[in-house]
Amino acid sequence: MSMPFLTTPPLARFNGNADAALYWFKFGLTVIPILPHSKQAVMKWDPWLATLSLETIQNHWSQNPSHELACIVGDNLIVLDTDSPAADKALGLIEAAHGCPPLFIVKTNKGFHHYFRIAPGAYAKSDSHHTDTYPDRIDVKTGRGMIVLPPSTDKTISSCHVDSIDGLHEVNQDFIDAVFKHNGRQPPRPSEPPIGVTTASPVTESHLAKLEALLAHISPDGGYADWLHVLMAIFHETQGSEEGLALADRWSSQGEGYSGQKEIDVKWRSFRLEEANPVTLGTLVKLAKEGGGDMQVILGSAENKFEACEYEVISPSPAPAPAPVQRSESHGDSPLTAFSLRGQLAKLEAQTAEQIPILGNLVLLGQATVFYAPPNTGKTLLILHMIINGIKQKIIDPAQLFYINMDDNSSGLVDKLRLAEEYGFHMLADGHQDFEFSAFRVAMETMIATDKARGVTVVLDTLKKFTNLMDKTKSTDFAKVIRRFSLKGGTVIALAHTNKNLGPDGRPVYSGTSDMVEDVDCAYMLSAVPQQSDPSQKVVEFRNFKGRGNVTQTAAYSYTLDRDIPYNELLLSVQEVDADQLTSVKRATEVQTDAQIIESIAGCIRDGIDSKMKLAEAAAERAGCSKRSALKVVDKYTGNDPAIHQWSFTVRERGAKVFMLLAPPSGSTDEPPPVVT
Repeated sequence: MSMPFLTTPPLARFNGNADAALYWFKFGLTVIPILPHSKQAVMKWDPWLATLSLETIQNHWSQNPSHELACIVGDNLIVLDTDSPAADKALGLIEAAHGCPPLFIVKTNKGFHHYFRIAPGAYAKSDSHHTDTYPDRIDVKTGRGMIVLPPSTDKTISSCHVDSIDGLHEVNQDFIDAVFKHNGRQPPRPSEPPIGVTTASPVTESHLAKLEALLAHISPDGGYADWLHVLMAIFHETQGSEEGLALADRWSSQGEGYSGQKEIDVKWRSFRLEEANPVTLGTLVKLAKEGGGDMQVILGSAENKFEACEYEVISPSPAPAPAPVQRSESHGDSPLTAFSLRGQLAKLEAQTAEQIPILGNLVLLGQATVFYAPPNTGKTLLILHMIINGIKQKIIDPAQLFYINMDDNSSGLVDKLRLAEEYGFHMLADGHQDFEFSAFRVAMETMIATDKARGVTVVLDTLKKFTNLMDKTKSTDFAKVIRRFSLKGGTVIALAHTNKNLGPDGRPVYSGTSDMVEDVDCAYMLSAVPQQSDPSQKVVEFRNFKGRGNVTQTAAYSYTLDRDIPYNELLLSVQEVDADQLTSVKRATEVQTDAQIIESIAGCIRDGIDSKMKLAEAAAERAGCSKRSALKVVDKYTGNDPAIHQWSFTVRERGAKVFMLLAPPSGSTDEPPPVVT
């Protein structure tokens, strides 16, 4: 690191992104939330900046704890960015020559950010360079430039010797000019518009919408000249704003030749507003027409919205009655007014997915559902079976389904990919096509921020690969991402494991803290129904233990245990087990489990031991079980239906119950009911 000069004081430690955002706001920086692992703001800048306060920061990050943070540098600050040792050395020499050491430095993945104040009367502007081409050059951020802050990805505090930006050293015009001269640039000076030209007004949302509508008909791969002209047109139409830069980057990123935001940023900073004959909207219109766009439709769909203006009553007419009192929209309203959903109904209705049942009525579109199962239950097999059935029935759009396989070996992945190819859904896997968890998180946040979640179904196999379910903070953070995704119309289906030990009721218990279950819409527990009459089949029961909406409470499926068949044949063996069949399977299982005690009780009745308590005591001794277990079996099989029960009783004198065996049902054998296949 260049210019070591002070002993670094204890550095700020942050308890999450919300804590960091509050710290940097109090430090004097204009913080703004960004998507994790990116430089993309999650909302429009100006509305956020207009209401920026401790309260808005707390409210935003309490709802979106995974959002990282950046700051809009502002006209009074300058941040010098070095992306290589050569650039860092060059900046150190400039700082030493002007006697201006940095008092606040942030370490980045490739270098450092040095923060300074700009002296009154000095002028600077943002500037960027290709590090590969010019490794010793120094990037400059100021004005409406955005810089990512710690503790965001790859950003840590290297040193900080001040409590606020007011304590930073000031840099004068000579210092700024030295940086630009080192970069091979002309010293920056404010441009003066030609005589008769007025200062441009800020770009409006409607104008941005018009530009975006035109760009939808222009390919970024139409050649370098067209690509450059499009960027120049966006630059001039948006007055070189950061909103325009973001629009240019989004458009460019759709092309095959896109090499990252850095290239767009460098080209953007090279443009100048004071061009005699700038490239403007006409170029975009021409290229959009060539791309097959209908200008009347395009420009008509992006017409400027009417805005309220000042007015004057010219000739008032007496009204028969006073107009209704209008609700106040003034800034004196409750602080909660800013968060009101009034007027947002149409937008929310457009985002909300119709709650159509899928996966055998176990899942509703637009909801988050988690399936817990012990190992080797067959949860992946059964979920794939239901997905494919949904695709066949045209309930699920395969082009909008993304199965994220994070828990498979190479041969298992190939088996599942064959199914994905056959039925048209997407299969993603860790380490393939550069996919990893961080990319998934960015994609989810992007779909949420850009309202692209509606209609998308994401399957997570398995959940523990995406978050630490035993960590309350991390589990809650990830669950909130899923929740926000589903609120925007997306569907999440997550597969998860159970604990090794069963619960007090003998049933499986979900793994992890309760936070995930609390935040999702529905949760199911899968368990294999123990059976012994057909060892070649497994029956799995789905039991709902949390639900919203009209979802099935129980369901069951069976499949073969033959492991010598290909995976696609194993999938074909899956069959749904209806409620009556499931009851039959369970009854057969119970009879087999209780068989020894049943036989002991029946023997006691034949031997004349026929009162309830004596019967339970004698049967327990013969079967080698507890009296309580024997008594439960006596009660379980008491009744008058020979198809279900084994014995009944009559009430004698003094209320005594005397038990007698039932005759087997007509046509019955001693075998238990058959197992469903």
